[in-house]
Amino acid sequence: MELIRGQKLKLADVTTSAAFEVQIDVQSNLVVDISCFGLDETRKLSDDRYFIFYNQKTSPCSSIVLEASPHSAGFKLNLSALPPAIKTIVFAATIDQEGTMSAIGPSSLRLVENGKERLIFPFSGRDFASEKAVMVAEMYFKDQWRFSAVGQGFNGGLSALLKHFGGEEIEKIKETIPAAPKVNLGKVTLEKRGAAQKVNLTKQGQTVHINLQWDEPKGGFFGSSAVDLDLGCMYRLKNGDRGVIQPLGGNFGSQNGSPYIFLDKDDRSGAAADGENMYVFRPEEIELMVIFALIYEGTAEFTAVNGRVTIEHKGNFEILVPLNNPEGGKRFCAAARIEPDENSIRITKDELYFAGHVDCDRHYGFGFQWKAGRK
Repeated sequence: MELIRGQKLKLADVTTSAAFEVQIDVQSNLVVDISCFGLDETRKLSDDRYFIFYNQKTSPCSSIVLEASPHSAGFKLNLSALPPAIKTIVFAATIDQEGTMSAIGPSSLRLVENGKERLIFPFSGRDFASEKAVMVAEMYFKDQWRFSAVGQGFNGGLSALLKHFGGEEIEKIKETIPAAPKVNLGKVTLEKRGAAQKVNLTKQGQTVHINLQWDEPKGGFFGSSAVDLDLGCMYRLKNGDRGVIQPLGGNFGSQNGSPYIFLDKDDRSGAAADGENMYVFRPEEIELMVIFALIYEGTAEFTAVNGRVTIEHKGNFEILVPLNNPEGGKRFCAAARIEPDENSIRITKDELYFAGHVDCDRHYGFGFQWKAGRK
């Protein structure tokens, strides 16, 4: 079924499955970012975890998963896994550099179920003028799920579109490439969720050092147990290997063998002046690494401990990730992630709080099997 701009239909008219894929292909010589927004009944992004884009590719419970390449994206959707609060999903294409949507060539959105194309909505630059973004299509729940071929231009880029839906405007990613190995990028603090720093590693084998430190809560009393925070990570390498490094279970990794990630100790009391430290000896092998902090005991939440993660390579960069947006009652924080970016790595502050390992795993899509454990 081929749709025209403005056409609407019931989703059940093209598919009876809640699980399918939406593929968007934009023909252009420009850099085009493709994203989607999971909105509430007021058409606002009330939960920023449902803003799916190049720096956050998986929603909670994996109800929306992005697989992107230049100028195209495939969103794997499972509508039955979406929380009831999500009433609309908007698919968008944006240009944040020079150029406008009038310059794109023949493009399309396709809905595909089990490898079979169920609908196509073609669009092109002839439909637009000076806009830098397009709301391509949307799915919305009105007694049942429906589909609308929107094709509406929007003057701003991705940041402006995010702001339109009530989200926080994205900070521009700072990209600084050192001219030589000894150039120091200085200290950078990633204050807001989604803030990122691209780092050029001048040669393979440069070790990235990750440090976790925290403060004892004020108002403690003699004989009270100290706070025990654990530093760890979930990782997936480019060769497909994956795993978890953490004190719980005694998984400290390895310096001399795969995954070349090593945790130095378990600081049970916070007494160690240098906190807990993790070393990534071959960062160029990382496909996805999620750095987390876990409150094992001593307090119920992060509000009392002033947690902070530092990611550095001496003489090259030092990035501070303060855990300054804690959620009450949640003991597990996915502080930051490391991903490849051409010949560099990108470090992004996520600071997402979960009830535990399982929820974090589901969010990022590692697919581990979990069982309860104690130190």
